[in-house]
Amino acid sequence: MSEEEIKTHKKGKKDGAKLGAVIILVISAIVFIPTGGTLVWEALANSGKTPVFGSYKGKKIEYKAGSEFADRVSYMAELYKAYGQEINQTTYYSIFNGAFEGTLRAMIFSDAVKKTGWEPSANAINREILPRFLDENGNYSQKIYNQTDSSTRNQLRKTAAANLSYDRYNDDIMGSSVSIAGNPMYGAKSSSKEKGFIGSMACSKRSFELAAFNTADFPNEEAVKYGKTNPGKFRTLDISAVTLESQDEAKSLLKQLQNNEITFEDAVSEKSTKYYTDKDGNLSEPYYYQLALDIENSEDAEKVIALSPAELSSVIQTKRGWTIYRVNANAKEPDFNDEGTAGVVLEYLKANEKGYIENYYIDQAKAFINEAKLSNFQDACEKFGITKTDVQSFPINYGNSRFYAATPSDVSELIGLSTNESVLQTLFSTKKDDMTDPFVLGSSVIVARCTGLQKDPPAEMNDYQQILTDADNTSSQATLKNFEGVEDNFMTTYFKYFLSGNDIQ
Repeated sequence: MSEEEIKTHKKGKKDGAKLGAVIILVISAIVFIPTGGTLVWEALANSGKTPVFGSYKGKKIEYKAGSEFADRVSYMAELYKAYGQEINQTTYYSIFNGAFEGTLRAMIFSDAVKKTGWEPSANAINREILPRFLDENGNYSQKIYNQTDSSTRNQLRKTAAANLSYDRYNDDIMGSSVSIAGNPMYGAKSSSKEKGFIGSMACSKRSFELAAFNTADFPNEEAVKYGKTNPGKFRTLDISAVTLESQDEAKSLLKQLQNNEITFEDAVSEKSTKYYTDKDGNLSEPYYYQLALDIENSEDAEKVIALSPAELSSVIQTKRGWTIYRVNANAKEPDFNDEGTAGVVLEYLKANEKGYIENYYIDQAKAFINEAKLSNFQDACEKFGITKTDVQSFPINYGNSRFYAATPSDVSELIGLSTNESVLQTLFSTKKDDMTDPFVLGSSVIVARCTGLQKDPPAEMNDYQQILTDADNTSSQATLKNFEGVEDNFMTTYFKYFLSGNDIQ
């Protein structure tokens, strides 16, 4: 290393030495093993299996000693500790996920740089690894360098070269803090008018008042009306079932049952997966609509309830496996005078017929609009038992970009607005003092009245460049796993080896 390189890095002194010790990737001889994960690791070692979290262009991202992924896991674990973070089950996931994404990004970036033929210079590599050989005063120590074995020094240089290749791509595409005369040296360049254009996007604002009907308040009596129109869905069943994973197994079991080689109760106890039943084999959801939802072909549901008591069904394909049903007693017609039955219908509508509930409130909202035209918005709210909500002026900001003001976060009725193009178009095409047609947003059916149009000066863009860089990095991270050649098995692998508790064989 040259004297000039050493002098350049002396500026940080002690703080620089400490920071360098954290920033430079630690080449670990032992793979980081989560606390409590020793048995898992030993089982993996004994089985000869290595967790593979994914790959890029056929190159595996695997958790084993010496792999880049394992080194990154160890590095991130040390980083967490250096900043006083507790290493627990929550941070394990963050460590592994961060290491996986970092490894994948490094592979993609380095591959792109390799195609250009660019390589870091020897001097650049020296500058990169220099903090590894600083003493407690932040000075370069030839003694520390000499005491470091050659294999470690070579690995440090190799790692530094990989980091520099990564930085080359990252800086060229994403930008960096390096600038000349106030202009960024790296990254995509912005038009001189771009900042002003984005700032002007927040100029046009509108304010509103809302009347929101909460679909969660759907009346029981309306649910009963639906039930009386569709009584068959709410018949109560007394049916038992045996469910197996494969059709062939289920057919074989049916023959055994028909030949009295095994009792239905024993089949439940010994063979059933019990996806749809309690431990005794009785349907855990005893209403006809639930049976119809479980069965792949809805026509088969009618065949089941048409069976006589004690009669077995054929093998029927269900959403999870193959099922044999036995009718214990005939289905009972619903009693809609019973509050419990009304509650069952209501839960069914909320889970399966949201459109029916929304249509009811859309009709209510249309009646509200007629009343508001005859009187006014406030009086109509009072008549319909609704609390009017005032919404301060805000601009269109699809996706709530950080560049300017976002959708009001204090208005619960507008949660989800920023990514609902249809509702945004409805709101911002409504003239002042006019009301919108009823629209659905989240769990509400809403009528909005535009109370004001506002034209502000362009938004201040003091942090424009930093926000732009952050947006580029976020976009890069979000699209990383969609690159051609990427195979992402992180979630399934992490769960299999570190969360499931299953024995590794």
